Amino acid sequence: MKKYIYLLITFLLAFFTILLIFYFGDIPNRHDNGFKRVYLSHAWSAAHEIKLRDTLYEIVGATPWNIYVAFATEGEVLEVGRDLPNKIKRINIPFFRKFYDSLQFSSLSIRIDSPHMYLFAENKPAIIKTALDASIFDVRILPPGPFTREVIADTDCFILRKMDPAITDQLFVRYSFGAGQLKKENNISTIYGDGGILTDGQLHFDEATKKLYYIYYYRNLLLSFDTSLNAVHTFSSIDTTRSFKMRTGIVNNDGAMAYTNIGPANMINKVNAVEGGLLFNMSSLRADNDSQQFFSEHSILDITDLRNGKYLGSIYLPAVNGSKLSRFIISDNQLIGLYPNRIMIYELHLPEAPSLQ
Repeated sequence: MKKYIYLLITFLLAFFTILLIFYFGDIPNRHDNGFKRVYLSHAWSAAHEIKLRDTLYEIVGATPWNIYVAFATEGEVLEVGRDLPNKIKRINIPFFRKFYDSLQFSSLSIRIDSPHMYLFAENKPAIIKTALDASIFDVRILPPGPFTREVIADTDCFILRKMDPAITDQLFVRYSFGAGQLKKENNISTIYGDGGILTDGQLHFDEATKKLYYIYYYRNLLLSFDTSLNAVHTFSSIDTTRSFKMRTGIVNNDGAMAYTNIGPANMINKVNAVEGGLLFNMSSLRADNDSQQFFSEHSILDITDLRNGKYLGSIYLPAVNGSKLSRFIISDNQLIGLYPNRIMIYELHLPEAPSLQ
Protein backbone atom coordinates (compact mmCIF):
# COMPACT_ATOMS: atom_id res chain seq x y z
CA MET A 1 0.00 0.00 0.00
CA LYS A 2 2.83 2.40 0.89
CA LYS A 3 4.40 1.71 -2.48
CA TYR A 4 1.29 2.93 -4.30
CA ILE A 5 1.08 6.02 -2.07
CA TYR A 6 4.70 6.88 -2.89
CA LEU A 7 3.99 6.42 -6.60
CA LEU A 8 0.90 8.64 -6.36
CA ILE A 9 2.84 11.36 -4.51
CA THR A 10 5.64 11.19 -7.10
CA PHE A 11 3.12 11.47 -9.94
CA LEU A 12 1.39 14.45 -8.33
CA LEU A 13 4.70 16.23 -7.70
CA ALA A 14 5.71 15.70 -11.33
CA PHE A 15 2.32 16.96 -12.52
CA PHE A 16 2.46 20.13 -10.42
CA THR A 17 6.08 20.73 -11.48
CA ILE A 18 5.00 20.63 -15.14
CA LEU A 19 2.16 23.04 -14.37
CA LEU A 20 4.56 25.46 -12.66
CA ILE A 21 6.95 25.32 -15.62
CA PHE A 22 4.07 25.94 -18.04
CA TYR A 23 2.70 28.94 -16.17
CA PHE A 24 5.91 30.54 -14.97
CA GLY A 25 8.61 29.18 -17.30
CA ASP A 26 10.16 31.03 -20.20
CA ILE A 27 8.02 29.48 -22.93
CA PRO A 28 8.25 31.32 -26.27
CA ASN A 29 5.09 33.11 -27.43
CA ARG A 30 3.07 32.37 -24.32
CA HIS A 31 3.78 35.93 -23.22
CA ASP A 32 4.63 39.09 -25.16
CA ASN A 33 8.16 39.13 -26.57
CA GLY A 34 8.80 42.87 -26.32
CA PHE A 35 8.70 43.93 -29.99
CA LYS A 36 6.17 44.84 -32.68
CA ARG A 37 6.06 44.27 -36.41
CA VAL A 38 5.16 46.67 -39.21
CA TYR A 39 3.49 44.81 -42.07
CA LEU A 40 4.06 45.89 -45.69
CA SER A 41 0.81 46.15 -47.61
CA HIS A 42 0.34 44.40 -50.97
CA ALA A 43 3.89 43.04 -50.68
CA TRP A 44 3.28 39.91 -52.74
CA SER A 45 0.92 38.14 -55.09
CA ALA A 46 0.72 34.41 -55.62
CA ALA A 47 2.00 33.41 -59.02
CA HIS A 48 1.19 29.72 -58.87
CA GLU A 49 1.28 26.51 -56.88
CA ILE A 50 3.17 23.37 -57.91
CA LYS A 51 1.85 20.17 -56.32
CA LEU A 52 4.13 17.16 -56.08
CA ARG A 53 3.80 13.62 -54.78
CA ASP A 54 7.26 13.55 -53.22
CA THR A 55 8.24 14.77 -49.76
CA LEU A 56 10.38 17.85 -50.39
CA TYR A 57 13.42 18.63 -48.23
CA GLU A 58 15.41 21.56 -49.55
CA ILE A 59 15.88 23.92 -52.49
CA VAL A 60 19.41 23.15 -53.69
CA GLY A 61 19.63 25.49 -56.67
CA ALA A 62 17.77 27.74 -59.08
CA THR A 63 18.15 29.25 -62.53
CA PRO A 64 15.80 31.69 -64.32
CA TRP A 65 14.12 28.60 -65.79
CA ASN A 66 14.33 25.81 -63.18
CA ILE A 67 14.20 25.05 -59.46
CA TYR A 68 16.24 22.15 -58.10
CA VAL A 69 14.87 20.37 -55.05
CA ALA A 70 16.23 17.59 -52.84
CA PHE A 71 13.54 15.13 -51.83
CA ALA A 72 13.07 11.84 -50.00
CA THR A 73 14.55 9.56 -52.69
CA GLU A 74 18.28 9.21 -52.06
CA GLY A 75 20.55 9.89 -55.01
CA GLU A 76 18.06 12.00 -56.97
CA VAL A 77 16.98 15.63 -57.24
CA LEU A 78 13.94 17.17 -58.90
CA GLU A 79 14.23 19.71 -61.69
CA VAL A 80 11.03 21.78 -61.66
CA GLY A 81 10.25 24.32 -64.38
CA ARG A 82 9.44 27.79 -63.02
CA ASP A 83 7.01 28.63 -65.84
CA LEU A 84 3.75 26.89 -66.62
CA PRO A 85 3.16 24.03 -67.15
CA ASN A 86 5.98 23.42 -64.62
CA LYS A 87 7.67 20.43 -66.22
CA ILE A 88 9.15 18.06 -63.64
CA LYS A 89 12.20 15.93 -64.28
CA ARG A 90 14.00 13.48 -61.98
CA ILE A 91 17.78 13.78 -62.16
CA ASN A 92 20.07 11.04 -60.93
CA ILE A 93 23.08 12.41 -59.08
CA PRO A 94 26.04 11.36 -61.28
CA PHE A 95 28.09 8.43 -59.95
CA PHE A 96 26.06 8.41 -56.71
CA ARG A 97 25.34 4.68 -56.68
CA LYS A 98 28.89 3.78 -57.68
CA PHE A 99 30.84 5.83 -55.14
CA TYR A 100 28.55 6.60 -52.21
CA ASP A 101 29.20 3.42 -50.23
CA SER A 102 32.87 3.00 -51.18
CA LEU A 103 33.74 6.55 -50.10
CA GLN A 104 31.62 6.16 -46.95
CA PHE A 105 29.96 9.54 -47.33
CA SER A 106 27.33 10.58 -44.82
CA SER A 107 25.50 13.80 -44.02
CA LEU A 108 25.51 14.67 -47.71
CA SER A 109 24.42 18.18 -48.74
CA ILE A 110 23.76 19.09 -52.37
CA ARG A 111 24.18 22.40 -54.21
CA ILE A 112 23.51 22.94 -57.91
CA ASP A 113 25.17 25.83 -59.72
CA SER A 114 24.11 24.78 -63.21
CA PRO A 115 25.66 23.05 -65.05
CA HIS A 116 27.79 21.97 -62.07
CA MET A 117 26.64 20.00 -59.05
CA TYR A 118 28.51 19.96 -55.75
CA LEU A 119 28.12 17.25 -53.13
CA PHE A 120 29.27 18.19 -49.64
CA ALA A 121 30.08 15.13 -47.55
CA GLU A 122 30.07 17.04 -44.28
CA ASN A 123 31.22 14.24 -41.99
CA LYS A 124 33.98 12.82 -44.22
CA PRO A 125 34.87 15.74 -44.77
CA ALA A 126 34.96 16.03 -48.57
CA ILE A 127 33.63 18.02 -51.52
CA ILE A 128 32.70 16.36 -54.81
CA LYS A 129 32.33 18.32 -58.03
CA THR A 130 30.31 16.78 -60.82
CA ALA A 131 27.95 17.96 -63.56
CA LEU A 132 24.33 17.43 -64.54
CA ASP A 133 25.52 15.60 -67.67
CA ALA A 134 27.98 13.45 -65.63
CA SER A 135 30.91 14.77 -67.67
CA ILE A 136 33.16 15.27 -64.63
CA PHE A 137 33.71 13.72 -61.19
CA ASP A 138 36.34 15.28 -58.95
CA VAL A 139 36.82 14.67 -55.21
CA ARG A 140 38.67 16.72 -52.59
CA ILE A 141 39.27 15.32 -49.11
CA LEU A 142 39.55 18.18 -46.59
CA PRO A 143 41.67 18.31 -43.41
CA PRO A 144 40.17 16.51 -40.36
CA GLY A 145 37.07 17.98 -38.76
CA PRO A 146 33.52 17.84 -40.17
CA PHE A 147 31.69 20.92 -41.44
CA THR A 148 28.04 21.81 -40.98
CA ARG A 149 27.38 24.79 -43.28
CA GLU A 150 28.55 25.57 -46.80
CA VAL A 151 27.96 28.19 -49.51
CA ILE A 152 29.38 28.80 -52.96
CA ALA A 153 31.05 32.24 -52.96
CA ASP A 154 32.65 32.08 -56.42
CA THR A 155 33.67 29.56 -59.04
CA ASP A 156 35.13 26.62 -57.08
CA CYS A 157 35.38 28.83 -53.97
CA PHE A 158 33.48 27.71 -50.88
CA ILE A 159 32.95 29.16 -47.43
CA LEU A 160 32.39 26.47 -44.80
CA ARG A 161 31.63 26.42 -41.09
CA LYS A 162 34.04 23.70 -40.05
CA MET A 163 35.04 21.98 -36.82
CA ASP A 164 38.53 22.77 -35.53
CA PRO A 165 39.54 19.84 -33.27
CA ALA A 166 42.13 22.00 -31.49
CA ILE A 167 39.46 24.25 -29.97
CA THR A 168 36.47 21.85 -30.09
CA ASP A 169 34.43 24.46 -31.92
CA GLN A 170 33.58 25.55 -35.43
CA LEU A 171 35.24 28.28 -37.47
CA PHE A 172 34.55 29.79 -40.88
CA VAL A 173 37.04 28.69 -43.52
CA ARG A 174 37.53 29.42 -47.22
CA TYR A 175 38.32 26.45 -49.42
CA SER A 176 39.65 26.73 -52.97
CA PHE A 177 38.63 23.60 -54.86
CA GLY A 178 41.17 23.95 -57.66
CA ALA A 179 44.20 24.63 -55.47
CA GLY A 180 43.02 22.51 -52.55
CA GLN A 181 43.85 25.34 -50.15
CA LEU A 182 42.03 26.07 -46.90
CA LYS A 183 42.18 29.38 -45.04
CA LYS A 184 40.76 29.93 -41.55
CA GLU A 185 38.88 33.01 -40.39
CA ASN A 186 40.47 35.81 -38.37
CA ASN A 187 38.47 36.38 -35.14
CA ILE A 188 34.98 36.19 -36.59
CA SER A 189 33.49 33.42 -34.42
CA THR A 190 32.98 33.50 -30.66
CA ILE A 191 34.45 30.33 -29.19
CA TYR A 192 32.54 28.36 -26.55
CA GLY A 193 34.21 24.95 -27.01
CA ASP A 194 30.89 23.10 -27.37
CA GLY A 195 31.28 21.86 -30.93
CA GLY A 196 29.48 24.90 -32.32
CA ILE A 197 26.05 23.91 -30.97
CA LEU A 198 25.31 27.16 -29.13
CA THR A 199 26.30 29.31 -32.11
CA ASP A 200 24.57 27.16 -34.74
CA GLY A 201 22.83 29.03 -37.54
CA GLN A 202 22.45 29.49 -41.29
CA LEU A 203 25.12 30.75 -43.68
CA HIS A 204 24.38 32.75 -46.85
CA PHE A 205 26.32 34.47 -49.63
CA ASP A 206 24.77 37.48 -51.34
CA GLU A 207 25.87 38.03 -54.91
CA ALA A 208 24.77 41.70 -54.81
CA THR A 209 26.93 42.72 -51.85
CA LYS A 210 29.64 40.03 -52.29
CA LYS A 211 29.39 39.36 -48.57
CA LEU A 212 28.58 36.45 -46.30
CA TYR A 213 25.88 36.53 -43.66
CA TYR A 214 25.49 34.16 -40.73
CA ILE A 215 22.22 34.22 -38.79
CA TYR A 216 22.20 32.56 -35.37
CA TYR A 217 19.40 30.12 -34.54
CA TYR A 218 19.21 30.82 -30.81
CA ARG A 219 19.61 34.60 -30.45
CA ASN A 220 18.99 37.76 -32.50
CA LEU A 221 22.54 38.09 -33.85
CA LEU A 222 23.64 38.36 -37.48
CA LEU A 223 27.28 38.37 -38.64
CA SER A 224 28.39 40.07 -41.86
CA PHE A 225 31.85 39.48 -43.36
CA ASP A 226 33.60 39.26 -46.72
CA THR A 227 35.34 36.32 -48.36
CA SER A 228 38.74 37.33 -46.97
CA LEU A 229 37.37 36.26 -43.54
CA ASN A 230 39.21 39.12 -41.84
CA ALA A 231 36.54 41.60 -40.70
CA VAL A 232 33.09 41.14 -39.21
CA HIS A 233 30.13 43.44 -38.61
CA THR A 234 27.18 42.55 -36.41
CA PHE A 235 23.46 43.35 -36.69
CA SER A 236 20.45 42.37 -34.63
CA SER A 237 17.04 41.12 -35.72
CA ILE A 238 13.99 42.95 -34.38
CA ASP A 239 13.22 40.60 -31.50
CA THR A 240 14.71 41.04 -28.03
CA THR A 241 16.54 37.71 -27.55
CA ARG A 242 20.00 39.18 -26.97
CA SER A 243 21.55 36.24 -25.10
CA PHE A 244 21.61 32.48 -25.41
CA LYS A 245 19.01 30.74 -23.25
CA MET A 246 20.15 27.24 -24.16
CA ARG A 247 22.79 25.30 -22.22
CA THR A 248 25.16 22.76 -23.77
CA GLY A 249 27.19 19.95 -22.24
CA ILE A 250 28.90 16.61 -22.85
CA VAL A 251 27.00 13.33 -22.79
CA ASN A 252 28.20 9.72 -23.00
CA ASN A 253 26.68 8.02 -26.03
CA ASP A 254 27.60 4.31 -25.96
CA GLY A 255 31.10 5.11 -24.71
CA ALA A 256 31.63 8.04 -27.06
CA MET A 257 31.61 11.56 -25.67
CA ALA A 258 29.48 14.04 -27.61
CA TYR A 259 28.34 17.63 -27.19
CA THR A 260 24.62 18.34 -27.05
CA ASN A 261 22.12 20.76 -25.60
CA ILE A 262 21.17 19.88 -22.01
CA GLY A 263 18.34 22.42 -21.78
CA PRO A 264 15.45 23.51 -24.00
CA ALA A 265 16.62 24.61 -27.46
CA ASN A 266 14.25 27.43 -28.33
CA MET A 267 15.03 28.32 -31.93
CA ILE A 268 14.57 32.05 -32.57
CA ASN A 269 15.41 32.30 -36.29
CA LYS A 270 14.03 29.24 -38.07
CA VAL A 271 14.83 29.74 -41.74
CA ASN A 272 16.05 32.67 -43.81
CA ALA A 273 17.29 33.82 -47.19
CA VAL A 274 19.50 36.65 -48.42
CA GLU A 275 19.16 38.38 -51.78
CA GLY A 276 19.89 41.84 -53.20
CA GLY A 277 21.24 43.22 -49.94
CA LEU A 278 18.17 42.15 -47.98
CA LEU A 279 17.65 39.52 -45.29
CA PHE A 280 14.32 37.71 -45.20
CA ASN A 281 14.08 35.98 -41.83
CA MET A 282 11.30 33.70 -40.62
CA SER A 283 11.25 34.19 -36.87
CA SER A 284 9.66 31.73 -34.44
CA LEU A 285 8.70 34.58 -32.10
CA ARG A 286 5.30 36.24 -32.07
CA ALA A 287 5.33 40.03 -32.04
CA ASP A 288 3.25 41.83 -29.40
CA ASN A 289 0.84 43.04 -32.11
CA ASP A 290 0.37 39.51 -33.54
CA SER A 291 -2.53 37.48 -32.20
CA GLN A 292 -1.88 33.83 -31.34
CA GLN A 293 -4.21 32.70 -34.13
CA PHE A 294 -2.68 35.00 -36.75
CA PHE A 295 0.84 33.87 -35.86
CA SER A 296 -0.08 30.18 -35.94
CA GLU A 297 -1.74 30.49 -39.36
CA HIS A 298 1.00 32.43 -41.19
CA SER A 299 4.68 32.28 -42.05
CA ILE A 300 6.03 35.71 -41.09
CA LEU A 301 9.19 37.07 -42.73
CA ASP A 302 11.02 40.07 -41.26
CA ILE A 303 13.02 42.06 -43.83
CA THR A 304 16.30 43.77 -42.91
CA ASP A 305 18.48 46.04 -45.05
CA LEU A 306 21.92 44.47 -44.78
CA ARG A 307 23.71 47.70 -45.66
CA ASN A 308 22.81 49.27 -42.33
CA GLY A 309 20.86 46.67 -40.32
CA LYS A 310 17.61 48.68 -40.60
CA TYR A 311 14.34 46.80 -40.21
CA LEU A 312 12.22 47.52 -43.32
CA GLY A 313 9.02 45.72 -42.38
CA SER A 314 7.46 42.26 -42.48
CA ILE A 315 5.34 40.19 -44.85
CA TYR A 316 3.06 37.29 -43.99
CA LEU A 317 2.22 34.24 -46.07
CA PRO A 318 -0.75 32.02 -45.24
CA ALA A 319 -0.12 28.44 -44.20
CA VAL A 320 -0.54 26.02 -47.11
CA ASN A 321 -2.55 22.90 -46.39
CA GLY A 322 -1.91 23.50 -42.68
CA SER A 323 1.88 23.85 -43.06
CA LYS A 324 4.19 26.83 -42.75
CA LEU A 325 7.25 27.40 -44.94
CA SER A 326 9.97 24.82 -44.45
CA ARG A 327 12.52 26.44 -46.81
CA PHE A 328 12.55 29.33 -49.25
CA ILE A 329 14.79 31.35 -51.55
CA ILE A 330 14.49 34.76 -53.23
CA SER A 331 15.24 34.66 -56.95
CA ASP A 332 14.44 37.14 -59.74
CA ASN A 333 12.09 39.09 -57.45
CA GLN A 334 10.17 35.94 -56.62
CA LEU A 335 9.87 34.13 -53.32
CA ILE A 336 10.02 30.40 -53.96
CA GLY A 337 8.63 28.61 -50.93
CA LEU A 338 8.93 24.94 -50.07
CA TYR A 339 6.21 22.99 -48.27
CA PRO A 340 6.04 19.23 -47.53
CA ASN A 341 4.49 18.29 -50.90
CA ARG A 342 4.35 21.48 -52.93
CA ILE A 343 6.16 24.59 -54.11
CA MET A 344 4.59 28.05 -53.95
CA ILE A 345 5.94 30.89 -56.09
CA TYR A 346 5.09 34.44 -54.98
CA GLU A 347 5.73 37.60 -56.96
CA LEU A 348 7.24 40.21 -54.63
CA HIS A 349 6.15 43.87 -54.65
CA LEU A 350 8.35 45.73 -52.18
CA PRO A 351 8.50 49.46 -52.99
CA GLU A 352 10.07 50.16 -49.57
CA ALA A 353 13.06 47.98 -50.50
CA PRO A 354 14.98 49.74 -53.33
CA SER A 355 17.86 47.24 -53.23
CA LEU A 356 15.56 44.62 -54.73
CA GLN A 357 14.70 46.74 -57.72
